[in-house]
Amino acid sequence: MNYRIVNIRFFLIQAVVVMFLGCSDDISNAKINQKPILNITYNVDALNVTIEGRVIDYDGTVSKVKIDWGDNKIDILLESEFLNIEESHTYLNPATYNILITTIDNDGDSTNQSLSLVVDFKDVSLDNIKESMFKTSDNEYLILTVNLHTYQENMQNEKFHMLTEAIGKMDIDFIAFQECAQNKSASIYEGIIREDNMALIISNNLKENYDVDYNFVWNWAHYGWDVWEEGVAILSKYPLQDSEDKYISTSTNTSNIASRKVIYGAYLIPEGKINIFSAHTHWRTSETDEEQNKQIKNVKQMVEEKEALNSVIATFVCGDFNGNPTSDYPWSEGYNTMVNNGVFVDTYLEIYPDANTKPAQSIYNTIGGTYPGRIDYIFMKNNTSLKVLDSQIIFTDDIIGKISDHNAVLTKVGFIQ
Repeated sequence: MNYRIVNIRFFLIQAVVVMFLGCSDDISNAKINQKPILNITYNVDALNVTIEGRVIDYDGTVSKVKIDWGDNKIDILLESEFLNIEESHTYLNPATYNILITTIDNDGDSTNQSLSLVVDFKDVSLDNIKESMFKTSDNEYLILTVNLHTYQENMQNEKFHMLTEAIGKMDIDFIAFQECAQNKSASIYEGIIREDNMALIISNNLKENYDVDYNFVWNWAHYGWDVWEEGVAILSKYPLQDSEDKYISTSTNTSNIASRKVIYGAYLIPEGKINIFSAHTHWRTSETDEEQNKQIKNVKQMVEEKEALNSVIATFVCGDFNGNPTSDYPWSEGYNTMVNNGVFVDTYLEIYPDANTKPAQSIYNTIGGTYPGRIDYIFMKNNTSLKVLDSQIIFTDDIIGKISDHNAVLTKVGFIQ
């Protein structure tokens, strides 16, 4: 045997043994990384979901926590939020959603926790609506006016649902909308109506939930927040006989917020033809500003023109008039311009005769905020065959709930037999 070959073999074997012993020692001292631990619970409140819990890594640090809400919305938490997690999310529509929470530690290991949950709209209770507001005979009619606030509301679909439920459950006959908007970039549905038109959505909801066909007329007067085509509308389940919209303001520039329209619909009810108007007049800007008065006079002139063309049994002018009867003169002048000759009756005042008494009482406010007051009305043209039976402000926290910055007015009338 060659000595040189044997010597090389010996050293090779020795090296392998040393390498093996070294690796064995490393293996015995190696630590297996522990994955982070997730412990999450959740609470569902209508369309709102809150998840709470903790994420812990016993042998390292958490580098990332991701929440996939299951509706194409993903939140990445900050490092300060890892230990105690409390995150909320509001869904647009009722459905079953699968939430996936993922946490990753400093070694790149991850842990997932999935939650499957059902969200739905809140139940809409009418328990606080006066019993006398509900119809008891075929010759009684309900009229609602509400400013919808041009998509500036949180949880907008929830509020559409509340409005739909009130209309459907109470069988409201005529609904006048102001600040009824659509996005200027939304796809066209039909004519000038876009797919996100608020009147279209409400009428579709009523069809889907109550199987009742509500037709509507709508047009817009100016841009709101430079994005929304903001206008007025009327909904009704009765056949539409005629309609028209027109500017009542000096300005007809769609970029000018003072540009205002009124819309009219003539409807056939069993007793005959009834005219409904929805108006949104501008506010008075100074003691000498006469624009609001001019707009109200133009509304009244349109009423006379439509009545001269058709034989009608009743006329109602509804809307947001931006004028408070308890304000000092001349700020109250717009309201008085509407009622001072006795041709029109303020239907809410008929039921609450102290609603215009000074000092103003907040229970009669139809809008809150910086300038609270009573500015939303349903005016009825004097009619010996028609009686105001009741009226109520309904979309407040203690009645049905808030759907807008306006509280809306509902009036019940009945034909005298």
